[in-house]
Amino acid sequence: MKIFIGKDQGGKPTSALLATDVKLAEIAWAGMKDNPHSIEEVDPNDDNLGINGVVFLLTSKAEGLTGEGMGRREYRKWKRGL
Repeated sequence: MKIFIGKDQGGKPTSALLATDVKLAEIAWAGMKDNPHSIEEVDPNDDNLGINGVVFLLTSKAEGLTGEGMGRREYRKWKRGL
């Protein structure tokens, strides 16, 4: 099984799937009405998985928006890796 990360045109991750091959991942995305611009493939069985055998697939942080009369709104910003 491999991990497939769908990305938008800006290269930001939009979704991640675990599947046996990219064709099955594409079928799943089609069923979800999602169409990634590009797809990154991660093979967990690969010997070169990064720092000490750990791959940081997605990380996130909370960001806030403020505006007069709007109060504070937070959203989560995702990215690949650290």
